[in-house]
Amino acid sequence: MYWFTSSTSFANPAVTIGRAFTDTFAGIAPASVPGFIAAQLVGGLVAVAALAAWYPHARVAADAVVVPQLTPEGQAR
Repeated sequence: MYWFTSSTSFANPAVTIGRAFTDTFAGIAPASVPGFIAAQLVGGLVAVAALAAWYPHARVAADAVVVPQLTPEGQAR
């Protein structure tokens, strides 16, 4: 059993799935893939919730800095 992973991050589901097809020391058991991906999804949700709590006015700031893309006719999309 490993208590830590190799230097390549498992935060990417594609890496997790790819590592399930390897039999090296850095690979993971195919049965562990759902747990890794579930943990990645939970971590993403916690991160979004934390950012929403820490920066409640981010939407207003984003509207001030995001520039709309103009069509060739000069209209915003």
